[in-house]
Amino acid sequence: MTETAKVDGRLVALHWPRNATEATMAVDTTKLLEATAEIEDSAGVTHRIEVLVGWDADYLVGKDVVTSSTDNGVVLSEK
Repeated sequence: MTETAKVDGRLVALHWPRNATEATMAVDTTKLLEATAEIEDSAGVTHRIEVLVGWDADYLVGKDVVTSSTDNGVVLSEK
């Protein structure tokens, strides 16, 4: 596994921190949350990256995604 900011591939897993999994509806769902993404690139290498995603990003698992660097961190989005 390698860690890099720019990755293009299939999202294998999305790991939420414990405090995010225990969140209630009192959480601001408009803000991006921190998670750890495991992305497999076209060469078959799995990258584990700390990313920012929406609260409903679990639907991205198994889909093609891309990461991009912003001033706030690395954002994960659907390709």
